Parts: sequence; structure tokens; C-alpha cells
Amino acid sequence: MSMRSKDSLGRALALGLCLVFLLAMGGWFFFERFGAAPPQRARPVVPASAESRPVPAVVPDVRATVVEVVGAVEWAHDGKWAAVQVGHQLAPDDSVRTGPGARVDLKVGDEASRLSIPERSEVRVGEVTRAEHTIQLQRGRIDVDYLGREDRVLRVWSENGTVAETRAARFTMLRGRAKVAVATRGGSVNLSSAGVTVQVNAGQQSVVFDGAKPLAAEPIPLEVLLKVASKASVADSLCVSLSGKVRVGTEVFVEGEPAEVSSDGSFRAEVPRREGLGQVKVVAREPSGEIRERMMACRPRAGPPAESAKFRWDEAP
Repeated sequence: MSMRSKDSLGRALALGLCLVFLLAMGGWFFFERFGAAPPQRARPVVPASAESRPVPAVVPDVRATVVEVVGAVEWAHDGKWAAVQVGHQLAPDDSVRTGPGARVDLKVGDEASRLSIPERSEVRVGEVTRAEHTIQLQRGRIDVDYLGREDRVLRVWSENGTVAETRAARFTMLRGRAKVAVATRGGSVNLSSAGVTVQVNAGQQSVVFDGAKPLAAEPIPLEVLLKVASKASVADSLCVSLSGKVRVGTEVFVEGEPAEVSSDGSFRAEVPRREGLGQVKVVAREPSGEIRERMMACRPRAGPPAESAKFRWDEAP
């Protein structure tokens, strides 16, 4: 190859290398100018506002709520008694009481179960949570219709230590002067006292006397037993003097007032005479709620004492 040809080839190679270099520099400049993403700036941390934070679910407090009122019913809050109205919510330690012929119905929380307190009765609200509903029966009776659920229990107790416990039952609990009785119409109730528990199933009843052990559960009687007699009294101020016999655990009312019934079911009552009273009403009520009535006539007053007179047969009138 001639010298001239070699010089031409060298110049071509040099020009090629320069062209490649210029193309590379132009590509780098274009990428840096238009293609490279700008560096990310650090964003300031802004604390989340209270409105943007998730709101925790609010679980409402469980309360005993008044759903029906008949007659004169009062409730006590902080020791003060006042008339109760539908919608009142009873907090723990609140009480309700009913007068003659009155009734109040309660529900606990959002449950459909009902606790009905009839006349001449008083209850106090105890611990009320989603797992446990506790009611104290201070006097009278309570009718319970409690729907079943495995995660909660109802306990009705009295001051003498007797407790009726259930998860699902329809029953009546009676608190008398010296006794507690439970009659179950549906489901099952555990009646406990003095360390002993008796299961009272549907159609059965049991009685506890003065905090002693519960009597064995027995069938609820189909008829109410009421034997009552009246007798004359030496006191002319009495309308009638009564004595009678009922089954163990039965309540007796004479002219609307409770009579004291002994542990064997016998009772006595004396009714004072008053204007317009010609008959005395005697009512026997079984723990199941069955009632029987008797009317006893008021004894007539004794006649005036005979006047003595002195006379002689031989004297002319």
C-alpha cells in the first residue's frame, strides 16, 4: 500500500473516533438535560389531624331500661324516690318499687328479655355488664322471661343469700318475710342457698326458708289450696277472725294486706270492723302466680246486754 493510502486511512479512523466521541457527548448531555428524573425532595412530616384518625367503636353502657309502667311506680337514684317513666335507664344501685295494683317492666341493655315487677314489690339493680345481669329482689316478686345466650347469665338474689341463676328461662321468684320461692314455667333455674343448689326445671317449684337449704323441686300444683275459716271474736271491734291453711310458699292477702304464713302453710288474721265492710276478701297466690279468692262474711255485732228488772208476781201491772 502506498504512503498516500495509509495517510487517508488514518485520517478516516481519526474522524470516526471523533464522531463517536461527539455522539456520546451529545447523548449524555441530552439525558442529563431532559431525561434524568429530578431528585426527590424530602417532604415535611405532618401529624395526622384528629379528624383523620380512625374513631374507635363506641360500646354503649348496659343499663336496665323501663319499657312499661302501670299504676304508681317509683325509682330511687342517690337515695331519692321519684315517679318513674318509660325510657328511664337504671344504673347500678338504683331501685324501683310498685304500689298496690301497679307493675313495671324492664329490659336489660339491648336484649329482648323482660323483667316484670308486679304490685307491692321492690328490686334493686346490681352488676349489669354484657356477660352478667344481676338483680336483687328486696320484697315481693319478679316475673322473668329471659332469652337464652351462652355468653351471658342472669342472677336474681335476695338479702338472705338465696340466688336464682339462669341462662334461659321463664320463671317467677317470690321474696316473702321468711322465705324465697321459685316456680319455673320454661327452661331451667339453679336455686342456691346455704351452699346447696337445686335445679328447678320447667313445671317445677322450690322453696327456701330463712336462708336454709332449698327444698327439693316438686311439680307446680294445678290448683291453689286455700282453706280458711272464720270464728266469732270476743272483741266486738273485730269484723272477723280468720285462720287457714295454704301450701308451703304460697302468699296470702287479707283485704289486700299480706298475712304472715308460717313454714307449714298456716296463717291467722284479724280484720277490724269498719263502716261499710260486710265481707272480707282472702286471696291465696302460689309461687307460679295462680290465684284463688274467698269472701268471708263479717260477723254481726253482739246484741245489747239484757236489762234486769225486779218485779213481784202479786203486783198488778
